[in-house]
Amino acid sequence: MTDATCVIGIDGTSTGWIASIGSARNKCLTTIKFSENLDRLLSGYPNSVVVIDMPIELNKKNYLRQCDVLAKKYLGRNFQSSVFIPPLKRVLQCSTYQEANKLSKEITGKGLSKQSWHLKNKINEVRAVSKIYNKLYEGHPECSFKMLKNETLIAKKKTVLGIFERLDLLKKAGLDPLSIRIDIEKNSKIKIDDILDSMVLFITALRIVKGNFLCLEKTKIENNDDNGQIFI
Repeated sequence: MTDATCVIGIDGTSTGWIASIGSARNKCLTTIKFSENLDRLLSGYPNSVVVIDMPIELNKKNYLRQCDVLAKKYLGRNFQSSVFIPPLKRVLQCSTYQEANKLSKEITGKGLSKQSWHLKNKINEVRAVSKIYNKLYEGHPECSFKMLKNETLIAKKKTVLGIFERLDLLKKAGLDPLSIRIDIEKNSKIKIDDILDSMVLFITALRIVKGNFLCLEKTKIENNDDNGQIFI
């Protein structure tokens, strides 16, 4: 258990980062905030526990991180597509998708998805910030929502039914999305599922503080590879 007084759940958006910020002591979510820069966002909360929906530890050689395999298994067949395969460390250094895809094939025998490539800058940003903030944890919103429900969700998060299902789960967990102060720029292009994802990661951060979280990870690490962990 940690002595942090602030907990934050963060989800990446097309233009930056959306954060649900609150108190660990009071188990209360107080603010939803947007920032284009992750380091700037976290600089005001240096001792906080942060759960973010972005890969932190990357493999050097193995195409699959065991934590992603476990996350897919945890979610079940209909929701596995929400877990994407992140690039290898060396692949992040490539300057073009064609170069990155070729290098991925050379190392692993498998190519790199366009989704992973488009997240390159955000992954690099998170990895840089993780060297400064030692209480930064990788999470996965869909896994956290399933943890709240204790069974498979009914609908995907971008559907109307899925949005209401997740709103209901958050409210039952003690959060009232409609009563929280929102600090979001008008042009930030935030989507409702971005906000809901950050809120459920806030709940995961609370679980980390209380010590009742679940960690998906490889049990035996060989050659200092496959260190990925997903907290739910």
